Amino acid sequence: MNKVLTLTAAAFFATSGIALAQDSVVVEVPQRARDYVIAHPSDPVVVDGDVSQGYVVPQRIVVHPIPESPGYGYIYVDGRPVIVSMENRQVVYLPDSSDAIPDDAITFIERNPVDTIMIDGPISRGMVIPDDIPLVEIPDQPRYSYVYVDQRPALIDTGTRRVVWVR
Repeated sequence: MNKVLTLTAAAFFATSGIALAQDSVVVEVPQRARDYVIAHPSDPVVVDGDVSQGYVVPQRIVVHPIPESPGYGYIYVDGRPVIVSMENRQVVYLPDSSDAIPDDAITFIERNPVDTIMIDGPISRGMVIPDDIPLVEIPDQPRYSYVYVDQRPALIDTGTRRVVWVR
């Protein structure tokens, strides 16, 4: 029973914008801050270890301020937005990556390969596909497009042209 309650609470926090800070204080990240971070993606950063609630972002990493929410900043890690408290650099919000990518989009792009494109460097989550490369639409998934790089399918967020998944 405790596992069910814990999973239910975790699902609520992941979708509501409410997070538990490391010292068990409830932090509610304003929706406008979450919207800003999604609308203004930054280049991804590499961090040591797994990023989770309460993780302290190292000083060497630049945290981008959120203009209308001065207490918060953000970074992108593995293609995911991460909202950080500017007071102590602790992670206070990150979306659950397991529900971010629709399975039917992955199935579609794997069953419908296209010609491989050439880009500079290896393809990875979080990178931006250049504007001069055409993206292939996915029916019934207007948010996503795809390309193949080195015979590997890559799912792209159409609005930002960021790679959100790659095989």
